[in-house]
Amino acid sequence: MNVTGQGVEHLQETMKAEELPWRSFADEGPITRGRIATRWNLTATPTLYVIDARGVIRYKWVGKPGEAVMDAALAKLIEEVESDANESRE
Repeated sequence: MNVTGQGVEHLQETMKAEELPWRSFADEGPITRGRIATRWNLTATPTLYVIDARGVIRYKWVGKPGEAVMDAALAKLIEEVESDANESRE
């Protein structure tokens, strides 16, 4: 989510320039006070959320968690999805 208050066009330009592959949303309010930030309880930036395949927030990091932490969290969720897929095939 982008909370700079610079709007959707700026976010789209940044995402294209940085080749960001994930979804992002522009929150039109001031930092941590816009509609999205309020709903997601955003207290600081950066805040990163990892949402599983069922739409459940599995991880939330306020600040930079580091590559190793993020990789481990994503690997765990990918493993769960693959395990569920294998079980449903049986």
